[in-house]
Amino acid sequence: MKPVLVITALLGLLLLALSAGRLWLSPDQLLMSLRAGPEEDVLLWHLRMPRALAGLFIGAGLGLAGAVFQSLLRNSLASPDIIGVSQGAALGGVAAQLAGVITMLGALSGGVLATALIFSLSLSRRAGLDPRRLILYGIGVGITCSAALSILLIQAGDAAAGQAMAWLAGSLNAMGWQEVQIAALALAVGALILLPAAHALDRLEFGDDPARGWGLAIHRLRPLLLLSAALLVSAMVALAGTFSFVAFVSGPLARRIGRGQVNLVAAAAFGAGLVTLADTATRVFAPSALIPAGIYTSLIGAPLLVLILHQKVIRDQI
Repeated sequence: MKPVLVITALLGLLLLALSAGRLWLSPDQLLMSLRAGPEEDVLLWHLRMPRALAGLFIGAGLGLAGAVFQSLLRNSLASPDIIGVSQGAALGGVAAQLAGVITMLGALSGGVLATALIFSLSLSRRAGLDPRRLILYGIGVGITCSAALSILLIQAGDAAAGQAMAWLAGSLNAMGWQEVQIAALALAVGALILLPAAHALDRLEFGDDPARGWGLAIHRLRPLLLLSAALLVSAMVALAGTFSFVAFVSGPLARRIGRGQVNLVAAAAFGAGLVTLADTATRVFAPSALIPAGIYTSLIGAPLLVLILHQKVIRDQI
């Protein structure tokens, strides 16, 4: 994927997100609002702009982390939102909200603990890390986290449970400039760690033994990248809740245009585009209902999950 095409597509989605809503802005009106500045135009600069930028950054982080998980574990099903990492972050975030603690701290702790548990359960002295075993354990951990989350919500008061449910659905409704700065910082730190590892990820996909032959320290590299990707996912979940299937879908889409190779930048771009497009759809189709964008990402991702599972069954990989 050429960088010019990526930038052009994302810029087009950004302009669409800035224009769409209950009050549509024509190109001339959008240009006038951009020129007016934040002091004169509240709608664009204090509502739509931070919401659109936050969607780009959060989606890019989810897409990047999802592609890293899938590549490290050599399985397109090994996505954070499939194997329990996102559910762990969501559980930690809700627990922190109900306890009056910072949501970010709870989500980061929950995501890292879930990742560590799944990773440790999937290791064996003889075979090392088994990706299939990890996916099964991950699904189990995700179901457990979801059950614990349901218990917390049932025991919480109506107001607290309603607030937590709105956050869990995945929404950019409450995004401000502070959230944009946090999302940009988390994405920048994650990208600095994960993007340079793209070449190593390519080699890891040939298997652990060939990778060791090429001089890769797998016993240090894999935990470091998994931990970094888990922290990135957890940070994005803490900001806007769970956008289901964004991390899962972005990697396979990036591979389709990258001739089967690991393309972390393209995965981040697809994630950014999916979240921005989903949030724009909520304001176009139901501008007064405030439907969470996470519902639209689920509608996009769930059929693709079924398609990938069907392809794996045909190829005898499941």
